[in-house]
Amino acid sequence: MKKLFLLTVLLASAAYAGDGAVSLSPAVIMLRGDAGQSTTQTLLLRNGTSRALSYDVLAQDVVVRDGKRVMIDAGQMPASIAATAVFSQRKIKVLPGESATVTATFTIPPNASSRAVVALFRGTDIIRNATASLGALLTFTLSGAPALTTDPLKIQPQSATANLSVAQTCTNSGSEPLVAKGMLAVIGADGRIAGKAALTPRRLLPGERAELGAQYGADLQPGRYRVLVTYDYEGLALTQSAEVTIP
Repeated sequence: MKKLFLLTVLLASAAYAGDGAVSLSPAVIMLRGDAGQSTTQTLLLRNGTSRALSYDVLAQDVVVRDGKRVMIDAGQMPASIAATAVFSQRKIKVLPGESATVTATFTIPPNASSRAVVALFRGTDIIRNATASLGALLTFTLSGAPALTTDPLKIQPQSATANLSVAQTCTNSGSEPLVAKGMLAVIGADGRIAGKAALTPRRLLPGERAELGAQYGADLQPGRYRVLVTYDYEGLALTQSAEVTIP
């Protein structure tokens, strides 16, 4: 059976439970491959609380509806990635201060319409009238091309009480997951760069929308400036610009 190529692993997700922290790592796993390939990943759950905690281990598909992520039970959609999940354990109990590992294997079905699945550790203990769950997100990049589209830039000029800030809604308009990284540059009337600021990166599944933004922390002298925002996503670039006057 062919294996998916592991592209990137990001560590550690955390959730509050009782009097301490519970963490699951990796929190995000990005993979690249083709339909029919499989991946096996080892997930580590750490219990930093003073009580034993129990979890059911299951998989759910992650899809995007109206620009937002929705989790769907395994097998409830055609070509469900979650329905292929094989876990080394379906139920675990983790004692205080200890850890437990679970291996998870997923296979990409032919004609898979989704590109993400969550390995969910669903808490079964009721703590403060609620249960605590954690999940590891796996995204799959297949053969499609990434594409990013943006709404117009929204600019808040510098004032006596606020820094210059920009915000922009970005949409993954392609068929593959992507991570959008943006950089804000403020350019003076003389063409020189007055300063830069990074936008917080966002991971977007196909069809997902999110607003990225940044503030320019330094004071700008009165005058006219050009605000330039450049996005880098999966080796591609997209640039947007707008004018702003600082009184």
